[in-house]
Amino acid sequence: MNTLAKFNDRHLRTIVWVMRIAIGAVFIVSGLAKAIDPWGTIYKMEQYLSVWGVPDVRSLVIVASVALSSVEFLIGALLLTGSYRRSAPLLLLAVMAVMLPLSGYIALYNPVADCGCFGDFLIISNTATFVKNVFITAALAYLFVYNRRVNGLYNPYLQWMEVVLLVSYVLLVAVHGYSIQPLVDFRPYKVGTPLIMSQGEEVDAEYAFVYEKDGKQRQFDIDNLPDSTWTFVDRVAIGGEDSDSRTLTLYDADEDVTDTAITRNGDELIMFIPEIKNVDIANTYLINEIERKIDAGGGRFIAVIAADDEGVEVWKDIALAEYPVYTAEDTAIKEVARGNMSLVYLHDGVIVWKRTLGSMMRNPVIMSDAAVWLPMHEFNGHHRLLVYSCVLIGLLLLLWGINRGGHAVKWLLCRKNKNKSVTLQD
Repeated sequence: MNTLAKFNDRHLRTIVWVMRIAIGAVFIVSGLAKAIDPWGTIYKMEQYLSVWGVPDVRSLVIVASVALSSVEFLIGALLLTGSYRRSAPLLLLAVMAVMLPLSGYIALYNPVADCGCFGDFLIISNTATFVKNVFITAALAYLFVYNRRVNGLYNPYLQWMEVVLLVSYVLLVAVHGYSIQPLVDFRPYKVGTPLIMSQGEEVDAEYAFVYEKDGKQRQFDIDNLPDSTWTFVDRVAIGGEDSDSRTLTLYDADEDVTDTAITRNGDELIMFIPEIKNVDIANTYLINEIERKIDAGGGRFIAVIAADDEGVEVWKDIALAEYPVYTAEDTAIKEVARGNMSLVYLHDGVIVWKRTLGSMMRNPVIMSDAAVWLPMHEFNGHHRLLVYSCVLIGLLLLLWGINRGGHAVKWLLCRKNKNKSVTLQD
């Protein structure tokens, strides 16, 4: 009987830890992807509100975006490490109580193209999202019952420190993504790639080919295409970058001027404005200073806004713009760079850096030449995320070491007391 109990206990521990790691990892990835690109989550939330006819308030949506990403990341990490063994599954079940019916509604009626569960990092179909949420909810229900029976990595008296570290990390990532640019760019217009592809130039991408037979669809790679009994259905990008996703087209009135507006020689700074209603007019002085310095250095400055011809004229009047102003679709602008007003610096047509206007260092811009402050604004988002992540993991390992040290001290004290008791009895 004792042997059977030990076997069942070991079996239970294995199942609980597997579910902790699997479900916790899903929420960590989901929350971190949203935190890296908070603007993407903001746009997705506003898309939901627009479909439902609910008037949105940008400030509330921003708070909701950061809160959602932080909660998903935090509770997912707590579940994975076995901390707050009762509260973590309960809180995630509360989240799924909203997400499961919502994903079912989206799968049934398709009000949006994708749910945005993993941001632009991983896009899955609405049906797959609903199925995923069903399995997650079932696993959380199991953990709600059995999670308390298996210890976690940290003792309760240290778990608050884990919460502080996790919240600080995810907020740091989210603030960077909101105020500057996402640390990792999940969109087609990455730093180091041309903003506009030359005619006949293709973007390196890998594809899967969808074929149908007897009412069933399967994906095949280019080296293993099926025979003629299968019918071709679609082509799906599975790696690299898909050139079809690059939809940026610039217009002057109704004329396509993309090839002439984007220079492939020298320096060019492009200001993107996806929504004029959210622009702070107080920034027009800094914009004009940037344009003047770029022009004096032999470069070019243009603005691209999502507006009609009347909106262009309004912008030229309020901003006293002497630079060219073109129009583009707001969705395409949001794909290139994030923020109400963002700048993209090109050298020979290749993207060097992207950042919001608010993150520009005013004193160097105003006091120095463009050749001085243009290189100052370049940053490596991947490197920063790696540093932040390594610091977090290092501190969590240190905390775990302190936790194990406490166990060791307790064991030594218990052993000492036991030896003392035996000596007294002798």
